[in-house]
Amino acid sequence: MEISKTIGIAAGVAGTLFLGYCIYFDHKRRKDPSFKKKLRENHEEVQRFFLQEIQRGESLIAAGDIENGVEHLANAVIVCGQPTQLLQILQQTLPAQVFALLITRMRQYGNQQAGENDKAKLQEMNDDLDLDSDQVHTIGGQTTVERFDANRCGVRVMSLQKSLESSWLLYGTDEAGLEGNATLTITVLSIKFVDQLNITATGTSPSVTVRCPDGGNPRHCRIIDAEQNVYEMCSKYVEINEKHSTFWCHSLFWGDMTERITKINVHVQEDDSDVKATIEETDAHVVLRCSYRRSVSLCRAHSETDNRQMMLMDGTLADRYSSYDTKTSTGVCSLEIKKPLIPGDVGIWRIYQHLNPTDHTGCVFDLRKGLLVNNQVAKSGSAYIHTRTENGGNRQQQQQQQLQQINPTRIEIFHDPRSSTTTQTQLTCEVPYALQYCYLSGPTTGDYAPQRFDYLKSLGQCRFEVANITAGTWACGINDEHGAEDHLTYYDVRVYEQPGRVVTGATVTASTGDRKQRLLCKTILDLPIDLCRFMDPAGEVHGLSDMMKPSSESRIRYHGAGLREGECGLEIAELEEKDFGRWKCLLKVRNREYEIPMDIVEEAMSVGVIVAICLAATIVLIGVGFFVYRRMNRRYSGPSYTVSSSMTNVSNGSHQS
Repeated sequence: MEISKTIGIAAGVAGTLFLGYCIYFDHKRRKDPSFKKKLRENHEEVQRFFLQEIQRGESLIAAGDIENGVEHLANAVIVCGQPTQLLQILQQTLPAQVFALLITRMRQYGNQQAGENDKAKLQEMNDDLDLDSDQVHTIGGQTTVERFDANRCGVRVMSLQKSLESSWLLYGTDEAGLEGNATLTITVLSIKFVDQLNITATGTSPSVTVRCPDGGNPRHCRIIDAEQNVYEMCSKYVEINEKHSTFWCHSLFWGDMTERITKINVHVQEDDSDVKATIEETDAHVVLRCSYRRSVSLCRAHSETDNRQMMLMDGTLADRYSSYDTKTSTGVCSLEIKKPLIPGDVGIWRIYQHLNPTDHTGCVFDLRKGLLVNNQVAKSGSAYIHTRTENGGNRQQQQQQQLQQINPTRIEIFHDPRSSTTTQTQLTCEVPYALQYCYLSGPTTGDYAPQRFDYLKSLGQCRFEVANITAGTWACGINDEHGAEDHLTYYDVRVYEQPGRVVTGATVTASTGDRKQRLLCKTILDLPIDLCRFMDPAGEVHGLSDMMKPSSESRIRYHGAGLREGECGLEIAELEEKDFGRWKCLLKVRNREYEIPMDIVEEAMSVGVIVAICLAATIVLIGVGFFVYRRMNRRYSGPSYTVSSSMTNVSNGSHQS
């Protein structure tokens, strides 16, 4: 019994060892990269392996081991002769989450296999990538490599695959025969996901802002239109000429540097936002009516003459004004003004509704009388210029003459070149009639397209947003549906790299002993000053503020309207010899420090010395003149002479005449 028991135990141990060896061998065999290749060479083994993987995958998934089950199902799909049909069946039978894991695993396996093949191909072709000619090398059937150009050592790679992400070695020989090399590290960013976004545009000349989704705070955006035009920005204002347009937005994110691609579909619908403006005038009243194609919310009437606003609701009445036939449910907004009109009624009126805090849509009305001369509206900063002339030289000459006659609106902009922040400047021009088109021209760039033109054109307004505007003369051109003339509004844009400037002059001339000598610098746009200091010629810094109360013996005090008003200045009680030289106004604005130099120069002579010299010179001249006068008077008084007789002892004396 003991011998048989020992034999049984030994047989069991041997069987266990054999079974373990079989499992280990099978596992090693399956992990062999050439295993699946060998399977394809034997049809029966492929079928056996396929059924085995399907059964194991279903069993593991049913037991709750999702990951290993998906691994076996992926192996079955890869060796299947009809993978598409099998995937359709699995999609119907497996839960959505499990099927998604299956697709992910198959992609990983496909990328791994392609990577191994491409890397092997690249390794084989390393010695054959000759960049001395225009030959185009192909790697893996998709990626092409060619030289950068004939003068520089580099490569141009098209259709770069994720599997080729590695370090490439570039080496060459210069004209002197010296060899050099460089390592090029290539990183291929993977796509995060692809999304779709639909935008609807309306209007007779539809325009829309194509904006990349900002979820996730992208580091960089790129917009590509149907013509493959690339715009390195996250939003782009475009005019739509087709009924359906497509844009692609590529967003690059921080962190893992993944990329999200969004397909933006723009559909143009029939314009439902057009408005119609009418004026009804009788002996008793004037009715301004703005009619929309659809129902509207609360409307407002605004008078530019006295900046009054009135709410237009159904059936409202206030003194001389009423909402007349206003009915918001049908899109009618009206304002009745009873006659006689007062001065505040004569001018530009606008009836509009708020779409959002920055967008309005409505109508414009011109009730001005006696202000139209030859169909030209007199307005400061504006001029009518004919744009349709046969002689282009005459047109330019007319524009130059108009520029000399008008007074452009001055716009002061502060943009620190050290800052990476984009400075946005809004330019708005308006006329008392509905617009057909408008544009903005700069001194160095082309024309800019307006923003929200479909909503603002019926209000007679045109709005532009310019990023990092340049200094010079800008012109906003507007025209109505009749054409032939452009109404131009000019802007004199001045861009400052420092937020402040000298008020008292860059050079101040003074003398020793002068009292209350003042230096003042002021910020543009009345920007508040965080810190105000002055550095004297000796390098000593004086902190100043309108909140400080210096002692009566202090030589230097604050001068100006206050730091909040943007003024930083000092007052020197009495100038001394050490005060002459270079002073610096040190400002801190928006957490950045700036310095503005100014000089105090000593006069060559004081006023008292000049007056004394003048008086002395006058006295000397008077004395010299008096002396000359006396001499001249003596010379011309007449000569003295003596008459003598020849008679003895007789003398007639002397006679003086």
